[in-house]
Amino acid sequence: MNISFFLAWDVWYVAVLALCWGSFLNVLAYRLAHDKKLITARSYCPSCRKSIAWYDNIPLLSWLVLAGKCRNCKKPISWLYPFVELLTLVLMVGLYSKCFYSFPLAGFEVDVGFVCSLVFNNCFAYFVLLSALIAATRTDLEAMVIPQLFSVWLVPIGLICSFFGLTHITWIESMIATLLGYGVLWVTAKAYQYYAGHEGMGEGDMELLAMIGSFLGVLGVWTSLLVGSVAGVVCGSVYLFAAKKGRKTRIPFGPFLALGAVLFLFFQDLILMMLF
Repeated sequence: MNISFFLAWDVWYVAVLALCWGSFLNVLAYRLAHDKKLITARSYCPSCRKSIAWYDNIPLLSWLVLAGKCRNCKKPISWLYPFVELLTLVLMVGLYSKCFYSFPLAGFEVDVGFVCSLVFNNCFAYFVLLSALIAATRTDLEAMVIPQLFSVWLVPIGLICSFFGLTHITWIESMIATLLGYGVLWVTAKAYQYYAGHEGMGEGDMELLAMIGSFLGVLGVWTSLLVGSVAGVVCGSVYLFAAKKGRKTRIPFGPFLALGAVLFLFFQDLILMMLF
């Protein structure tokens, strides 16, 4: 990827749209995590309940200008807001780059219709996947819950996209990977509960891995589980030690599964080359 990519006007356009989409995912994830109505009045500060003005609701920029504090009550604004917006920016621009700039366009006269068709056919399914992973990461970090809107509800979309060739797997593999993703974690959770005497994994993690499988296939499930397990053990151990928590402290596993899925999505060619 050369410097011309970062200077292209369409990349900046995608970046602005990605920030706005990240802001929407923040609102959606927050309201679902706290059982609030999705269609309500304008966003407000959870501390002082004051409505947030439009100029204080500009993605990423407003948080920086306000130094991470509410304009009215001066209470801290969660770091999850800029984190999700920045994460959405990076992943969506990366997806656009992967789907469009990696496509061989030399010698073709590119028109708007061609570009729209290319981006839709290569990006739509993974746009849905990344949006779900980002939102699920936020809800799991904030409230230790993964709403089904970001997991099992999207499995049919993964299957349909695979059936129509909008992913890199067949619909048969999509179905197998969905069942495998849920089944592997279900068996693991039941085995852990039997030997440890308490639950160690929520159903939301199983449903999230099933959703990942419907979009990324069996190898996507395997990579997500492997990366998620290793990253979860390392980061979890560091957190428990630094915070002086006990071993029974719950740690969200969804973000680590999402990390594995993202790595597979962007580097699957390298992963496949290493395996085979």
